[in-house]
Amino acid sequence: MNADRAEEILKSPDSIGVQYRNNYVWIEDIDKGRNTAHVTYLEKHNTIHVDIDRLVETGPMPDLTE
Repeated sequence: MNADRAEEILKSPDSIGVQYRNNYVWIEDIDKGRNTAHVTYLEKHNTIHVDIDRLVETGPMPDLTE
């Protein structure tokens, strides 16, 4: 993913699925200068900084409660 798309997802009113290392994450903030994102794992609730280019858009957010 690139920084512009990450920013679009962050600002979107829709829930768009994003994965980091095959785990769903929520983009909290991005730093275009460093090309990093502050993300929270949806299942573990821990927050980390990652390279934006390692994020993968998966489309509409699936229901993870099933």
